[in-house]
Amino acid sequence: MRRLLMMPTPARRSGFTLIEVVVSMLILGIICGAAVKMLTKQTHSFDLQTNLRAARSISRSSTNVLESDLRMVQDSGGVDSVTADGKLVRIFVPYRFGLVCATSGNTTTVSMLPADSGIVALSVYAGFAWRNSATGRYTYIAPANPTTTDAPIVSTNPALCTGSAVGDAQIQTVSNGGRTGDILDITSPAPSGATVGAPVFFWQRIIYSFRTSNMYPSQIGLWRNVQGGLNEELMAPFDTSARFRFYQAGDDTSRSIPPAVSAIRGIDLVLMSLSPRATSDNPTPSKSKLVTSVFFKNVRAF
Repeated sequence: MRRLLMMPTPARRSGFTLIEVVVSMLILGIICGAAVKMLTKQTHSFDLQTNLRAARSISRSSTNVLESDLRMVQDSGGVDSVTADGKLVRIFVPYRFGLVCATSGNTTTVSMLPADSGIVALSVYAGFAWRNSATGRYTYIAPANPTTTDAPIVSTNPALCTGSAVGDAQIQTVSNGGRTGDILDITSPAPSGATVGAPVFFWQRIIYSFRTSNMYPSQIGLWRNVQGGLNEELMAPFDTSARFRFYQAGDDTSRSIPPAVSAIRGIDLVLMSLSPRATSDNPTPSKSKLVTSVFFKNVRAF
């Protein structure tokens, strides 16, 4: 019998050829490069959006503060002065309202509505204004020493407001939320001419301006100055193009060249704000432009 001999089969070798390794590394490199590029773009995009949101937040926050003051301004005599470059406006801002009870010589007695204690504490009295019912215009009275000797004081004769005798105004004080109105005497340089029952308000002189920032010395900041009180930088940074523009009666668009202050009926806020820092791929800060028109709500009757 013939015996068949089985020869052992050679074992297979596992592994990759050099060509396979090179091709694999090339493909892996392409994938990694694409992933890094995509990640870099996403990082730059996120950085840009973050900076744009920061810039928009600066403009919006500034608008909120400006609107609270500007809307209160009387449309006749409420703007004190502006600069030709549109970088500064000075306005008379009412902060407390009431009615005239009586006038005697240089003293005007008024009954004032209750006021928020915080508003009164932060305001700086600069004078008072009373409304002429025939013209709808306010007459502004600026005492010589508004915060000291000529500041409003508690009336020595409150019956001029609340009394029922002949000649008394018969205006009752009002209480609201635990606060009670005040009856005050105001001293003016000359007789105010205010008529009994005329609306009256206390006002403060406020300056808004775009000038060099303290927070960002190489940039522009928005400043709010209460004459005789606070001088604070509200927001920063802004581009040099940030400014105020002006509306007068009959305007459909705001104008760069200011009209006479007596003709100004509203203010355009051109707020070109900047991000506080540059993006990772661009040394220039991001910009956000916000334009808001604010028209005076305290208007006379036409």
